[in-house]
Amino acid sequence: MTRTLHRLATATAAAGLMALVLSGCGDAPVRSGAAATVGDKRITTDALAGFVERGLKDPQAQQQLGADKAKFQRETLGRLILHELLAETARRSDVTATSGEIDAKFAEFEQQYGGPEGLVQTAAQGGVAKEDLRSFIADEVTRELVGDKVTADIDIPAAEIQAQYKQNAAQFDQVHTAHILVAAKPQADAILAQVKADPAQFATIAATSSTDTSNKDKGGDLGFAGRGQFVKEFEDAVFGAKPGDYVEVKTQFGYHVVHVIDRRTTTLEQATPRIRRTMLQGQRDQRLGELLAKIATELKIKVNPRFGRWDSTQLAVVEASAKDAVSSPAPSPGDDGGAGTQPGIDPQQGGQPGTDPQQGGQPGDPASPPSQ
Repeated sequence: MTRTLHRLATATAAAGLMALVLSGCGDAPVRSGAAATVGDKRITTDALAGFVERGLKDPQAQQQLGADKAKFQRETLGRLILHELLAETARRSDVTATSGEIDAKFAEFEQQYGGPEGLVQTAAQGGVAKEDLRSFIADEVTRELVGDKVTADIDIPAAEIQAQYKQNAAQFDQVHTAHILVAAKPQADAILAQVKADPAQFATIAATSSTDTSNKDKGGDLGFAGRGQFVKEFEDAVFGAKPGDYVEVKTQFGYHVVHVIDRRTTTLEQATPRIRRTMLQGQRDQRLGELLAKIATELKIKVNPRFGRWDSTQLAVVEASAKDAVSSPAPSPGDDGGAGTQPGIDPQQGGQPGTDPQQGGQPGDPASPPSQ
């Protein structure tokens, strides 16, 4: 069910959206001192410069994105504009992202990228600073809520949703484990007794004794995984245990001392919105794209030609032509206005995802199937 998010950076450009030909930037010039205006919202040059500067602090971002700083600046301004556009679209659609919904989406991203540090690192490499990351999450939640609203009239039979739920059971019933792998049962028995007596020793013992080199330096942490992602003996043991339990299990790799850390189960009712989003993805993208395009036209978006021009067919800021450069005044120097605008930058773009311990595991990782 998890899919790579390519959200606001492309303004949910779907088939059909690119075919829309909208009005241009309009006749009125952008206000002096502003990088862009979106209706009555003003994105200042200082606000834009701050996002660009923070976005290029990461060495990898500086190397990859800073090589063409003007392009990165255009992309950042486009995302700032799209944030305002999405906010107005949400207001008109009467939807609001709650703190709880944003927190839940944040946790989902952290899981996808191997934890909080992995998410922050990946975002930074893609040009999104840690302090700007939550704004992306909020925009992503808002985008989903508006997408739900514009497709609420589309009926999907309950049987089809239930079939998708069963088909993707691994996404909806997951267990978080850590393990210590050794070759002999007497050693496993001794370790099991030791960690039951003193759970704080688990990570240290994993680092010094586990033969699974893919995760021993992370305290043997295997992260969350669903059914079908472990070898059978290991899966049966961990899904049969309770969070907090320590169990011993033998597989073809050896003897595992396992800490069952947590269990996360999503009911059919809880999963239904996510399943609908996936099943209606094409229609969601098209309807949401058309709505964003319509509202963008009504807001008469203006971009200071110092930074580029607004391309209404792509819903993006592109390089300005010589004609654009003479049609509007340059911004005032020393603009210190603070619009407080946040971008919707996809942290998945330009960065490498955190290593998934359930994929491509090393020999001895219970997530790795035996060689055939």
